[in-house]
Amino acid sequence: MKKLLSLFLIPLLLCGCTVEREDYYIFSFGDYTIAPGYDDAEYLELIFELDLPETLEPNETLEKKEVHFWGDYLADVDLSNDGKKTIPIGEAKVTRFVLYLANFPDAVYRIDGQELSPSVRENCEKFSGEYIERNGYACVFGKKSGKKKNVVILYGDLFAIDQDALDHVEIYVE
Repeated sequence: MKKLLSLFLIPLLLCGCTVEREDYYIFSFGDYTIAPGYDDAEYLELIFELDLPETLEPNETLEKKEVHFWGDYLADVDLSNDGKKTIPIGEAKVTRFVLYLANFPDAVYRIDGQELSPSVRENCEKFSGEYIERNGYACVFGKKSGKKKNVVILYGDLFAIDQDALDHVEIYVE
């Protein structure tokens, strides 16, 4: 009887520990989405244009790789291989995504389905983040996604008259 019960409980426990895409912050604009920490380079390459090597060595991270969309510069992305083997670049996880809103000003931007306001302060209130006023404005909020911290930073435009105007969004996992 114990063996029969354990045959049902072990798969249930294993399934309960998996982290789903919805457990990470999902950034979207238009019909496109990205979930840093969950999505991999293969997913990115389906939608965006990137210039990447063929493989990634163990514990290697590619930082600030440019992401292009329809030929225009869109964002910077970091890709990581946390494993102990060399992997094809398509299997590398997206660990950081920085999008500059001025590159596509007419798009509607969302985090977890909630539309972003043009104001850093308003977004900070909406997401219950920490509003920071030092050499410009920013908002930081985060959550746990499995064993990792998932963090979002909304930056104001440091060079604008209204420094509270949302300039770029950074989402990363650590």
